[in-house]
Amino acid sequence: MTTAPSRPGRGRSAALPSGPYEPPPAVRPTPAGFEVAFEGEDGRRKVFSLALLPLPGWHEDLAAAEAVRFGPTGTCRTLNSAEHVHNSARLLLTSLAELDEPPATAGDLRESHLLRLRMQLQNNSKSGAFLTRFGAVVTLLRCLPAGRLRPEVQDFLGRRGHVAGRSPEGLPGYSDREFTAIVTAARSDAAAIRDRIAAGERRLARVQAEGLDVFEGQDRIDAERLLRLARTGTARGIPNGRTLPPGVPGNQWRLQLARQLFLTERDVLPLLILAVAVTGRNVETIKELPAEHRVLEDRAVAVGLLKRRRSKSASRETVHWEVGPPSRQLHTPGGYYLLLHKLTTPSRLLCGTDRLWSIYAGMHGRTAKNAAYWDAKQESAGHVAPFTLRMNSLGRPTLTEWAASHGLRDDDGGPLSVRMNRIKTTVEVRTTRALGGHLPTASRTNTLDVSFRHYLKPDPRIRDWAERVMTQALTDAEDHARATTTRVLDEAAEKAMATDPHTAAKLLGTTPDKIAQARDGQLDTLVSACLDFDHGPFDDGPCRQSFLTCLRCENALVLEKHLPVLLALLDRLQAELDATNVADWCRRHAVTWLILTRRVLRRFTTAQIERARQTKPSDLPLTLLDGPKEIA
Repeated sequence: MTTAPSRPGRGRSAALPSGPYEPPPAVRPTPAGFEVAFEGEDGRRKVFSLALLPLPGWHEDLAAAEAVRFGPTGTCRTLNSAEHVHNSARLLLTSLAELDEPPATAGDLRESHLLRLRMQLQNNSKSGAFLTRFGAVVTLLRCLPAGRLRPEVQDFLGRRGHVAGRSPEGLPGYSDREFTAIVTAARSDAAAIRDRIAAGERRLARVQAEGLDVFEGQDRIDAERLLRLARTGTARGIPNGRTLPPGVPGNQWRLQLARQLFLTERDVLPLLILAVAVTGRNVETIKELPAEHRVLEDRAVAVGLLKRRRSKSASRETVHWEVGPPSRQLHTPGGYYLLLHKLTTPSRLLCGTDRLWSIYAGMHGRTAKNAAYWDAKQESAGHVAPFTLRMNSLGRPTLTEWAASHGLRDDDGGPLSVRMNRIKTTVEVRTTRALGGHLPTASRTNTLDVSFRHYLKPDPRIRDWAERVMTQALTDAEDHARATTTRVLDEAAEKAMATDPHTAAKLLGTTPDKIAQARDGQLDTLVSACLDFDHGPFDDGPCRQSFLTCLRCENALVLEKHLPVLLALLDRLQAELDATNVADWCRRHAVTWLILTRRVLRRFTTAQIERARQTKPSDLPLTLLDGPKEIA
């Protein structure tokens, strides 16, 4: 029975040595060759051997470089990243060994050898993937012991551009119809798994309560098998009697028997798909879910997450997931987590893991690649935490086979390609849309930059939605500008005001004296006349706003004599637009610009505007545009 090492946490102190501690050497020379031990922060460990790689004169130096990458100052935190580093060493030595005169040691390496490797990768890789593979080789070579490489090779490795490259954008999410189809299929599978195990537990409870004597014939045989399965935890050794259908292998029959009480490999994939869709977390985080949790007043469950793609300081996070009513356990993240915990508990008690996922994998299927996985099954009667040794240790079906079994089709009618990262992207997009595009609130699992670059930006649906939101925002701004109550008198209205000031005053909601003062310029501000300076809509008492606010004020009155200053103001706004950031300019002056161009100037004739251009001032008193200043 295997038990994952305990980690520090609430109520658990970090393990400390009792005396002087000397860590074991990372590089181990053996008769077969050099080995490098790796132990990741996620509890996975492996010993990498360089014995089978070509060019043995490189092995000691590359082993030391791998030890640096694996060590506390390195960046390898998981087994997958460590395997990528070792594969980089294999790639380098395999490529060099193909040369007619390969460099026997690191000191024989030349810049031309690395340029050849880069060209080889570029010719054999798609898009910019060669940068990633070549960059990994460069990073490994930079970790070689000092003095091993020629100075010109050191200079080459220190140049920029080997590792840096354009970050690939993520795949777009699914349409609402495609996403609904995927989630519906996964939810139906999860419901069937839940009901299957619940039915098996009811049968077992009946057998335990009533005993075997109440059963006869085949029912008694089935009851005996179920009771033995529950007692031993394994279907191995249970005889099939005469009930095995023709052509069904014994291992497959025993696996079907175990499915009455335990999850199996075929159950994990749909459960993972639904977990990603319900929680919005990436699949690596879902695979690392712990069994330890706290239920908070039957309303939420607190779970500690391990985020493999974050830095060391941000790799762990405690989340609080809503539980909801029992009828919604396949819809709420907390309810679904508790369901998974219940389904995996019988198997987890037998394999002893502290992680959530645990299944019955049987006692068969040993190959050279999964020897460690097979050994773990032998120690725990066929029960194993499927992702303890490797993150991708899943059996059938594949995502493609699962989608085909449910007849999932894309919007074009072709087979739907189901990908975990696209499901995660779809959840990110739907959450962002639901929250009105407010990224600080919507970005729950990533930083704002990561959410935008890898989840939102590549998605055509979020771009279409954002464009519609921006169009609506601009329309609202224009409508707001058009809805302002600034009174603009065209040529005919101004003549009528001079002829009949009483009627004009009634229409404008003021007095004839105010009309006369406005015509004589006694009420002029910078860009208009103010009919009521002491009772503005923006302040209590005398107005303290900038003169640009006059264009949005119900007390403002624009006459032809104000046109020269308005044209000068328009020129000044254009100059500021050319000299400043567009977003800042829009925030400060967009409404003023719309009012001037769409409402005020259109009320005047071309002849009036041309006459005003001739008397337009060359500059404006800009200090007056910011409102009154306090004078010391």
